[in-house]
Amino acid sequence: MNQGSSDAVTRERLQEAPDPTAGHTLSIVVGDDQTAPLMMTDLGFPMATFDPVAAELRDADGAVLAGLAVAWSVGETPGNMGVQMDPVGTSPCMVMTDEHGVATLDKMRGRSASAFYDYGPFTLVARHGAASAAAHMAVAVPLVLKPTIASGDNQSVARSGDRVPGGEAVFEPVRILLKDTEGRRAPDVRVTFEAVAPGAMKVRISPEGDTATVISDAEGVATLNLMGGKGIVCSAGVGEFKLIVTPDNTKPIVSHHTVEA
Repeated sequence: MNQGSSDAVTRERLQEAPDPTAGHTLSIVVGDDQTAPLMMTDLGFPMATFDPVAAELRDADGAVLAGLAVAWSVGETPGNMGVQMDPVGTSPCMVMTDEHGVATLDKMRGRSASAFYDYGPFTLVARHGAASAAAHMAVAVPLVLKPTIASGDNQSVARSGDRVPGGEAVFEPVRILLKDTEGRRAPDVRVTFEAVAPGAMKVRISPEGDTATVISDAEGVATLNLMGGKGIVCSAGVGEFKLIVTPDNTKPIVSHHTVEA
């Protein structure tokens, strides 16, 4: 038999050899449909981490298959996103099925994957032969806070009393309502207040002076009331002044007030 005939026979035998993975199926049994936010890490950049993901491997008769390799890889991602499934960056990441036919992806310190640089959906894909299954993950788009002045804006108060020469103008509390772009109230947000007044006017919004920091409550309301339950105390001047209100990571808004002549 010449070399050409031998090669042809070999090809025929290979074509006739049954695929040992034929009929095998994979399904995601743990960790599908996860969403995680980007959080700042000790490494100095934000990262989203995901709980373990597991795929179950079965044969054509539905029996689980133990001791077989499942290859995990990253599917489609947003343009700038990076996804890591292994501390050394190996991809595909090979995992053996356990006695229950389950291949669990958890090599990132007990997590399935870390994602960074971008937001949006991506997939982690398990493959064994022709069988495949995808776990759907997403890095949450950060919600933007929308602060509004709930009460205490545009107050106009005259100075009175004799505690200081010329008296004091005492203003009611200023309340800031914080909601995200989906309309949900935002508790535990730090809000900074800063008084900006004409040169002669003395404005106090906290015992420390013309600045104050307040944390929003369970209803998403930050209340400036640090002056004995009042919001602002002014002396030594008349006219308009303003409060610059800045929630963390949000553009400031302005509250306007007047000390009457």
